Amino acid sequence: MKHFRHSAGLPLAFVLALAPLAAQEPSEVGEVAAEPALPAEPVPLRCTGRHGFRHGGGPVLPAPPARTAPRQDYEPAPAMWRLADEDTTITIFGTFHVLPEGFRWRTPLFDRVVGEAREVVFESRDDKDEAEAELTPEALRFMTLMMRYRPTEPLSARLSERNRPKLKRMLQLAGLSADQIEYAPPMIAMFAIAEATATAEGSLRDFGVETVIEAEFKASGRPISAIEDPIQVLENLFGIDEAQLIAMIDEGFDGWDGCALVEPGGNDWESEHKWAQGKLGDEAVTEMLEDPFGRAFYEVLLVDRNRAWADWLENRMAQPGNLLLAVGAGHMEGPDSVILMLREKGLNVERIQ
Repeated sequence: MKHFRHSAGLPLAFVLALAPLAAQEPSEVGEVAAEPALPAEPVPLRCTGRHGFRHGGGPVLPAPPARTAPRQDYEPAPAMWRLADEDTTITIFGTFHVLPEGFRWRTPLFDRVVGEAREVVFESRDDKDEAEAELTPEALRFMTLMMRYRPTEPLSARLSERNRPKLKRMLQLAGLSADQIEYAPPMIAMFAIAEATATAEGSLRDFGVETVIEAEFKASGRPISAIEDPIQVLENLFGIDEAQLIAMIDEGFDGWDGCALVEPGGNDWESEHKWAQGKLGDEAVTEMLEDPFGRAFYEVLLVDRNRAWADWLENRMAQPGNLLLAVGAGHMEGPDSVILMLREKGLNVERIQ
């Protein structure tokens, strides 16, 4: 489904871990449906055996895909920039948040940058310990936000009736419960589908760039921080017209046969290969601008955040030091990239890889 991959930079482990808590019916909200609108049993969806489902029969969960690294017949060189003056050096590295095991992306220059940086800054932190702790201040803020945007109707009731069985099948394949999705803001469903689809393809956060970098900085005791407040980002995303999002989810389900999260062998890893080779383009932006939800999503997820990050970087240049900023590569592409915004401010940002 379109646009789902672009949400991968957000703290999904944190969001999905707390979604069932926030989805409990609170006294502050109005009347809600007594039971979710999902059918008790999914309508049979005829699928071939290669998808893991019997013809006209009940579902049989498919075996996990064999996770072999995509073939790379090139030396990787993901895009990297340097913003520097007399006493401050900021290296900006465009990351891929989830990757298949064994996918190569490191270079000698990147290793040197990591060795010299005194601090790393990510988009936001996705700390598993915090995700498991229910009453941290951030968790309480998240729960409050979820309550504020809690719908009075379950997601399935807002989808076309023809797609309710597909939602049930999607949740089953993704290993998600209705408690995590039905009464959460529908943006949460999009995040969950994005995470589940990436996992089914063999891409995991365990192998993503941020996970690897964070482990190295933790081991050396160097500071790790975030450039933004993830709860505020979520609130901004929740403010997008939900009718547009529901229509996009419905359209996505119309194009899905309901058999498997991904076609066997269907991923050619084109985006990952382009990123690893340092190739920049506007294809993802063009895709996002094709429909009303995509345009709104683009403004909130990329343009607004890029503007805030450019301001942050401009201010950070007033402090001496050497730091690494590791944020999603999608923020470096298109007509509203953070790189172009920095140059519009008159800052000298040079591509070094």
